[in-house]
Amino acid sequence: MTAYMVVTLDVHDPSWVKDYMAAVPDIYERFGGKRIASSGPVTVCEGDVPVPKTMILFTFPDEKAIHDFLADPDYAPWKAQRLKGATTAIWTFENKLRPDQR
Repeated sequence: MTAYMVVTLDVHDPSWVKDYMAAVPDIYERFGGKRIASSGPVTVCEGDVPVPKTMILFTFPDEKAIHDFLADPDYAPWKAQRLKGATTAIWTFENKLRPDQR
């Protein structure tokens, strides 16, 4: 069942971003991951919540693939750079929408 990973990102030290973006896609793609959207400025339409500077949306074959990617030793040094240079939050969920639902 398709799973989604939503990442919020507020970069405070951009020195890591270029190298991260060059290396990390090869890692998440090994787990069937695809980046399908990356925002510019984010607008809150409803609710009183902090507004991230960037949101990124990924798809994976299932939630296990997401967790396997995040725990992969090849990703560990890149994760450390991301956590050092940005404030991030990550959510995951599996699509429960049936084909007959709209």
